Amino acid sequence: MAARPAILSAAVRLVDGLSRLCAWAAAAAFFVIGVIVAYEVAMRYLFAAPTRWVEETASVLQIYGVFLAAAWLVGTRAHIRISVVTARLPAPARLWTARAGLVAVAAVAAVSAWFTVALIEFSLATGQYTDSTLALPMWLLQAPVAGGLALAALQALATVAASFAEPERLLAEADMGGA
Repeated sequence: MAARPAILSAAVRLVDGLSRLCAWAAAAAFFVIGVIVAYEVAMRYLFAAPTRWVEETASVLQIYGVFLAAAWLVGTRAHIRISVVTARLPAPARLWTARAGLVAVAAVAAVSAWFTVALIEFSLATGQYTDSTLALPMWLLQAPVAGGLALAALQALATVAASFAEPERLLAEADMGGA
C-alpha cells in the first residue's frame, strides 16, 4: 500500500517540475518578445527601416508563452478564480469546492487538448500554412495549445491529488483573502 502514495507523490513532483520548466520557457518567450519589439521600435523610428518579421514572431512567441505558462498558473493557483462565495465557506467546504473546480479545469483543458490534437492532425494532413510573411506550418502554432492544455489538465489533477496530503496548498490563498 505504501508504494501507491510514493508513486503518486513522484507523479505530482514530476508534473510540478515540468510545469515549472515550462513556466521558465514562457518567461524566456516573453523576454524575447520584449527584446524584438524594442528592436522593431528602434529600427522603425531611429533608422526608418521597419522589419517584416517582428510582429508575427512576437505573436507566435505569445502563443507559446501563454500556453507554456498555463499549467504553472493552475498549479500555483494564480489563474483567474472567482471566490466571492467560496471565501465565506468553512475550510472543509472551501477545500472541496477548490478540488471540484480543479477537476472541472482538468476536464475542460483535457477535452480542449484532445480537439486541438485533431486540429493538428488535420493541419498536417492538408499541409496548412499561415497566410503571412513567415508562412509557418499551422501545426507549429497549434502544438503549444495542445501541449499546454494537456499539461494544465495534468497539473490540475496533480494539485488535487497533492491537496489530500497538503490541504494548505488549496486553502492558503482563501485564508489570506485570495482572488
